Amino acid sequence: MKNQKLLLLLLLFYSATFFAQDISIGKRDKVYSEILQQDREFSVYLPPSYNTSVSQKYPMLYILDGDYNFQYVAGFLELQGAISEIIPEMILVAISGKGTNEYRKNCKPNIDGVEDSGNAKEVVNFIEKELIPYVNKNYKASDYKILGGHSVGGIFVVNTAINHPDLFNNYIAISPALWWGKNAMEDVLKNTWGKTESTTASLYISLANEKGMGVSEFVKKIPKSIMEKNVKYQEFPNETHNSVGLVTYKWALTDIFKNWFVEKLYFSSAPELKNHYAEVQKQYGNIFNITPSVVGYTNYILKKNDKERKKVAEAFKVLSTDAYVLFNNAQAGDLMEAEKYEEAELLLKEALTTNPNSFDSYNVLAKVKMANGNATEASKTIEKAIYLSNQQNARQWQKNELLETKDNIDKKL
Repeated sequence: MKNQKLLLLLLLFYSATFFAQDISIGKRDKVYSEILQQDREFSVYLPPSYNTSVSQKYPMLYILDGDYNFQYVAGFLELQGAISEIIPEMILVAISGKGTNEYRKNCKPNIDGVEDSGNAKEVVNFIEKELIPYVNKNYKASDYKILGGHSVGGIFVVNTAINHPDLFNNYIAISPALWWGKNAMEDVLKNTWGKTESTTASLYISLANEKGMGVSEFVKKIPKSIMEKNVKYQEFPNETHNSVGLVTYKWALTDIFKNWFVEKLYFSSAPELKNHYAEVQKQYGNIFNITPSVVGYTNYILKKNDKERKKVAEAFKVLSTDAYVLFNNAQAGDLMEAEKYEEAELLLKEALTTNPNSFDSYNVLAKVKMANGNATEASKTIEKAIYLSNQQNARQWQKNELLETKDNIDKKL
């Protein structure tokens, strides 16, 4: 009896251990900095399509005090990019603050006469000459980059936007602590922007329901020509200093990518599709990802216009390998419903030739085989899909779609 109880306890323990798996939203990385003479750690968030995409490159968001802000910003990018599809899927690089004192020192510029100066100049050099090249080499990074920072980190963002306007495409300063050094950043503004009145930087500045931050005073001193062209300022009176980050990122990133977003969620013709992404390419230097919703709705709109749908398919093929695969998957689903199984399998074969690691294509193929009465082949196909999804660290909601297909197939065996 004792042995049976012991065995039961062991089984319960191993069962609990098996199901108690960690859920990860990112990875930890580091690069040694010759400039700073130390290892610099950072956290990286990779979007859901990252491991399945063939040739996709992603816009980059670099943020300060990454250990403090990583989780909520990563979650926001997942929501707005992969789920809401309002902005492109993005890669987040969250630079470690390495403790409060060092973080503050790293964010503040060295200004004559300001006792509490820092080494922001060296940190900018590290980011430009060491961190960005490392990230570009090791991740699917596009050249489109955004820098964000909150409070003291906002000082760093404003200073970088003024002195290194071409380093990033956009800068997001969240309730920046511009009271620092008796409003010392106003002198930086005057000595740089005030003289040249020329910058390519797009700077977003926000302010919560705070007093004495020096933000509104700073904004008033920005030259009118620069304010109208390069700076956007938004107050959020219903937010506190610690809550304003989320709404600021939503405001700024939605505005930054407003011309990437497909408002009506579909294209009714190949020329319309090509024209939109030609403008996107022109503005952002990359079309980034074409969302599953846009691909799916476009296919739906063109269901009764096979001639135009073929033209759209060819346009997708040129614009985005990943969108082309998704479009084939969507068409195959329609053909399956029409009981045109051979045509559906041909489209899926083309999709899998283009991207052999597409577990979504294998999922649709398994459904086609099952609908065509070949449950054994369907079972092998969905197992392949599940294997690939595990290899690619797919999100659980993506895996659930495959498991649902598997369950339906198993009932037929």
